[in-house]
This record gives sequence, C-alpha cells and structure tokens, in this order.
Amino acid sequence: MPNLLEAKINPSRQAAGEARRLVAQLKTKGIARVLDDLALLVSELVTNSYRYGGINKGDSISLSVSQKGKTIHVEIEDPGQGTTVPAPRRPTADGGWGLEIVRKTADRWGVRKTRGRTVVWFDLDVDAKR
Repeated sequence: MPNLLEAKINPSRQAAGEARRLVAQLKTKGIARVLDDLALLVSELVTNSYRYGGINKGDSISLSVSQKGKTIHVEIEDPGQGTTVPAPRRPTADGGWGLEIVRKTADRWGVRKTRGRTVVWFDLDVDAKR
C-alpha cells in the first residue's frame, strides 16, 4: 500500500489540529471526496491517543495514511492499552463519542496491539456514498 502520509505527532492539546493540517495536505491526492471524513476521524483518534493513550514525556502519536486502489487506510498508534468497543452514550452526553463517530463513519475499523503499543485503524472507501 503506497503511503500518502507518515508523521509523528507531538502529544499536546494541539495534536488533533496538527493531524488535521497534515491530512489537509492530501487534497491533491485524488481523495477529495473523503477528505472531510478523513480529517474528522483522524482528529477523533488523535484526541483519544492524547487523552487516553498512556502518553509519557518523549512519546509521540504515530499517524499513517496509505491508499490501495479506492481505499484509504489510516493507522493511529500510541503506547496505550486501547479499547475495541465504543462506549454506549446518551444523546445528551458531553463527551466520549470518538469511537462511535469512527464506527458510524468509517467503512471498516479496528484495534490491534503491536510491540506493546495500540494501533487504531480505519478504512474509507473513496467511492462509497457518504
């Protein structure tokens, strides 16, 4: 799968914005149709990594975006333990909607452990109706 983007993001309150700016650079890669969803999902997962990823001084959040055919594949990696199930939310809940947004927006998604780190991934099909 050809990589469109590989980045290490500094874990800070600005991490999600930095990730969105990086993803915005991909607008010329023929994926404009899914760019808004891509930015939203990356933002949600980078925020989760920053908030819940067990980040220590010197750690970073890894962002990888690749494309195979009409599928965009994204991986966000951090040192945390991760989760595989979106938490049930009341419609009036103030937060905790990140994985639910990923579940409802991505065409596929999942979580895996690798080298003692957690990778949350998702796929967006460029030609899917949104």
